[in-house]
Amino acid sequence: MRLQNWFIRNLDDIQREVIIESIDKNIIVQGVAGSGKTNLAIHRALQAKGKGSYAIVIMTVALRRMIAYGMKELGLDNERIAYDWAWQHRGFDLIGDVFCAKRIDFLGSSIEIIDPSFVYLVNGNIVRKFERGNYGPNMIGLDFADWVDARFYNAWGRRSSWFKEVQTDNIFSVSSPNYCLIPSGTLFKPCEAIIDYLIVDEAQDFNVSDYQNKFIPKIGKSLSLLGDSNQKMISSGSSIQDLKLYFPTYKPFNLKYNYRLPKAIARVAQKIAQPEIDLLTNNLKNGGDSDFPTYPKPIIKKCQSREEEVKWIVNKIQNETLDDVAILVQNDSDVQEVVKLLAENGITEVQTHYRTGKEVPFHTINTLDFSNNDLPCILDYYAAKGSEFDHVFVPFANEGHVGRRHDFFVACTRASHSLYFTYSAVKTSYLDNVNNQDIVEFK
Repeated sequence: MRLQNWFIRNLDDIQREVIIESIDKNIIVQGVAGSGKTNLAIHRALQAKGKGSYAIVIMTVALRRMIAYGMKELGLDNERIAYDWAWQHRGFDLIGDVFCAKRIDFLGSSIEIIDPSFVYLVNGNIVRKFERGNYGPNMIGLDFADWVDARFYNAWGRRSSWFKEVQTDNIFSVSSPNYCLIPSGTLFKPCEAIIDYLIVDEAQDFNVSDYQNKFIPKIGKSLSLLGDSNQKMISSGSSIQDLKLYFPTYKPFNLKYNYRLPKAIARVAQKIAQPEIDLLTNNLKNGGDSDFPTYPKPIIKKCQSREEEVKWIVNKIQNETLDDVAILVQNDSDVQEVVKLLAENGITEVQTHYRTGKEVPFHTINTLDFSNNDLPCILDYYAAKGSEFDHVFVPFANEGHVGRRHDFFVACTRASHSLYFTYSAVKTSYLDNVNNQDIVEFK
């Protein structure tokens, strides 16, 4: 994902209307895929800077990393982001991998003994150190995102051990045998009881009850909602129109322009949406010059097996030297299968996010970087929400396997240059309304 392209610095007139609206006013912003909603959520946080506490709440963990990039670009605290579960249970997760010190009990059975006194947070080349104790307002908690070995749980418990940040020493090293990664360790800041300015991105994935119980009681001054009904991926969520009816006094804004989708892709994507929407009239991708042949038509490829689908994708990536690639699939099981098949075809380094299962021991695998365009990004549709990539492949596009239409639409609208579908059984009916002249199909 080309973050420098995804993050908008020059706003259009309608986007500018949103960010000049007083941060003390409640607003609802509606816009199609690629209209800049997430960017505006970040700019809204910038308005709140210096006026009081603020937070951006989102539904998905993956989107958090992209928002953090934009917030950092604007000089904001990029740890003031919470995804749904964390918002309810712990607060704001710090960014990075958590390590601890260890030693070997040679007198016993050479078992690693965890030192519970300190933990380290590693984010790229930045290392932060935290000391355990009972602390006040600036305390940092330790939690586990998934199942962990009992030695970690016994050392700290879940959300029951507290730390303060101290000066980092020069002893710590990720490669040192004296330290080990806590596989699902997460450091977090507890959320304040009241937050002055609350900003909810992908607002359609929360329902009215969520707003009544999770958000309204914690708001000090204003609530900003940004979303798109056509990208609702949580069945219990509310349409933007429902939210407008529930919040009749909130000032509405309708973003007009699409900056992500080339017209060559928009023409296909608008047929997938239901009801169909217009993604062409106000399309400003590449200044409006984004139709075929400037941009390629989407490709649909019939294969004999799922293995052949992935092999075809690998050949496409390698033969055309594609970078900034995403392979988007319906669920975690598909993600794991693609990662495995890519490795069998010589692509062993990827960016991905998935859970290994629903029964313990299970883990969340998260190697997302988004700034490394050389490594393909393998995600399910849900985790891909809010992102964009030059080249998007949607394999396993078989009837009955691609989830709900909204989910499939979200996957298709992540592409900013080229879009590819592959299938090996019966092609999904979501593509039935696409005009033959708007695609290139190989059977």
